[in-house]
Amino acid sequence: MSQFTGGILSQKELQELRRLRAVREALDRLKRRGISADFPICPNCKSARIIDLTSYHDLGYIGSFQPAYYCLDCGWYGRSLAVMSNRDLSDKVLRDLEATYPELMERETKQDIRDESF
Repeated sequence: MSQFTGGILSQKELQELRRLRAVREALDRLKRRGISADFPICPNCKSARIIDLTSYHDLGYIGSFQPAYYCLDCGWYGRSLAVMSNRDLSDKVLRDLEATYPELMERETKQDIRDESF
């Protein structure tokens, strides 16, 4: 973030907030219709215009099977991104995350065990 300048947002911050607001409004409309959804968000510019680039060329012969993403607005390329959701955080959502990202949950559990042992 930029340095605090008396409550005035920079143009970049204002654009990011507008993009996040548009995504939140879309999620709210879907929730009113009874539809649960998750939108990937670019960690750089907060745009929801993300495409999945995982392909044979991206993975390589011995490469990772972790998906790669590209932002159509700012050109960001990476393997991890933020997700906005209209679902309530409950045990069902946590189970869904555990099923989707088991390697992440295993690392966090191992780290928690190490932290508790001290």
